[in-house]
Amino acid sequence: MLIIFLGPQGSGKTTQAILLKKRLEELGYRVIVTESIHYTLLLRIWHKLLILLTGRKIKYRFRNEGLVEEFVEPSLLARTFIIDFMINMVAAMISTLKLYILSIFYSVIIEHEGFTYSQLAYLCFIYRKLFSIKFLVSRYSILLRLLPKKKLIIVLDITNLNPVDLRVRYRERKSLSEPWYYVRYQVAIYKALASLEHKYAIFDASMAKVSLSNDILTFILQNLKINSR
Repeated sequence: MLIIFLGPQGSGKTTQAILLKKRLEELGYRVIVTESIHYTLLLRIWHKLLILLTGRKIKYRFRNEGLVEEFVEPSLLARTFIIDFMINMVAAMISTLKLYILSIFYSVIIEHEGFTYSQLAYLCFIYRKLFSIKFLVSRYSILLRLLPKKKLIIVLDITNLNPVDLRVRYRERKSLSEPWYYVRYQVAIYKALASLEHKYAIFDASMAKVSLSNDILTFILQNLKINSR
């Protein structure tokens, strides 16, 4: 069984994944928490190369306090769409292969960053001025179909959290702040993508950590029992 956590930075994905691993192991399950770091590395190399080849006409990143640094030439972005799609396809295939290999040795795999989904949300945001979300999801949905069929999607909805409290979480993590509108955008995309799957749940990430962990565990155990029948 593959369990995928989705949510913006600071939503508690890694924290909840570790808590879930510990509690499932106490119940006798063989569990591993993993991430597709090579997915991120491959895409980062591609984006760096793209910036150099285009003379920095394509650049998109977030700065501290949620400021956005954006240099995007729409026509150039459109011309690189097919290449970008192929790079994402290769990265997703490598990530999926890793998950299938891990499934041989572990009964439960927890992917705590949801890289394929988070990358799709990022692409929807980047290309939002050129293509409709419907077109992008239909084009990139093949990346999601590569994933194992037996999976549970957990969306941590952080939009009920006060933006000030979210910035505190960013400082505690020593990570860059993301704009609040981008946080909300991500959550909306994650909910839409999760609804395409058979089994998913959306949890309020502003809940107390232990209460949230209990609710997630209940959802997971219900589905693990169903699949074991």
